[in-house]
Amino acid sequence: MDAARPRAAVTTPHALRDPRASADPAEHARVARAVLERATVREILMGAQDNLTNVLAVMLGVSIGAGRADLVALAGVSAAVAEAVSMGGVLYSSTRAENALTASPDGSRSTDASGVALSPMASGITTFFAALIGGLVPLVSFVFMPLPAAVATSIALSIVALFALGAATGRISGSIWWRDGIRLLAVAGLAAIAAAVVGSLFRVAE
Repeated sequence: MDAARPRAAVTTPHALRDPRASADPAEHARVARAVLERATVREILMGAQDNLTNVLAVMLGVSIGAGRADLVALAGVSAAVAEAVSMGGVLYSSTRAENALTASPDGSRSTDASGVALSPMASGITTFFAALIGGLVPLVSFVFMPLPAAVATSIALSIVALFALGAATGRISGSIWWRDGIRLLAVAGLAAIAAAVVGSLFRVAE
C-alpha cells in the first residue's frame, strides 16, 4: 500500500496541469472549432470595419474635392485594394510574430487550451478578403448612379454596414451590441468629417 501512494500523488497533479489528457474527444473538437470560428470572425470584422471606414472617408473627400464620380471610383478602388493588401500582410506578419513569441523552448508552437494554433497565412487571407469586400461597399453605388445620388446611397449603405459590423462585434464580445454599433458609427463619422474638411480645403477646380 505504501508503494501505491506515491503513484497517486504524482498522477493527480499531472492530470490537473493538462486538462486535455482527460478531456472528451468530442468536447475537445467542439472547443477547437469554436476557437477557430472566433478567430476567423475577429479577423473578418476587423478587416471589413477598418477598410469600409477608410474607403468611405476617401470617397467623401474626393467627391467634395473633385466632384467627379469617375475620380471617386478610381480613388476608392485604389484605396480599397491597397488597404486590403496592407491589412492582410499585417495580420500575416503579426500572427507569425505571435506564434514565435508563444513557441515552446524546443521550437514547437504552443497552443491554447483547445490545442489549436492559428495559421498566419489563413489569418492574412481572411483579413484581405474581408477588407476588400468591406472597402467596396461604399463604392457600389458609383457604378450605377450619378454623383449626388451615389454619394447619398453610399453613405446610407455604409451606415447600415458599419452598424451591423459593430453590433456583431458586440455580440461576440458579450458587450451591449447596439452600443458597439453606435460606437463604430461614431468613429467612422469622425473619419468621414475629417475627409470632407480636407476635400473642401483642397477643392480641385473643374
